[in-house]
Amino acid sequence: MAYRELDHTADILLEITGASIHELFCEAARALMNTLYPPRASSSSQASHVVCLPIEVHIESEGQNDSHLSEGEKQYESYELLVQAFLSEILFLTDTEYIVFSSFDIKVEKGYVSGVGYGVLFEEKIHGGGIGVKGISYSDLAIRKKNDEYTLTIIYDI
Repeated sequence: MAYRELDHTADILLEITGASIHELFCEAARALMNTLYPPRASSSSQASHVVCLPIEVHIESEGQNDSHLSEGEKQYESYELLVQAFLSEILFLTDTEYIVFSSFDIKVEKGYVSGVGYGVLFEEKIHGGGIGVKGISYSDLAIRKKNDEYTLTIIYDI
């Protein structure tokens, strides 16, 4: 696993790692899905046919009061806003389309994520028992790069 849950008083605080920004976004989405729908060894063989949905998220971060930030800090700040928007879109799609995503084929660029999410339709007997996530918090949201690894700290509001 490329994520771990940390102690938090009321919500779910996660630390997620990835070798690239792309991998970090995919791992964050996987962590969200595993929170909502606990993984079960038999679920893939029991689930219905595979469904795919387009995912497209665009943010505007230019022009905000960021003159005090270096170019590198601006880049990570825009990725922070983008990962929050991306995970919020995943949460919206799973809530409205009843899809349990299992993988993502996405492209991450500055201010933009596009691609496809693959999964199956929700079935209570297979996917029930997870934790209801109400939203993706901006609080304590951070992306850091150390050596050749990216780390995301994020809170899922429950």
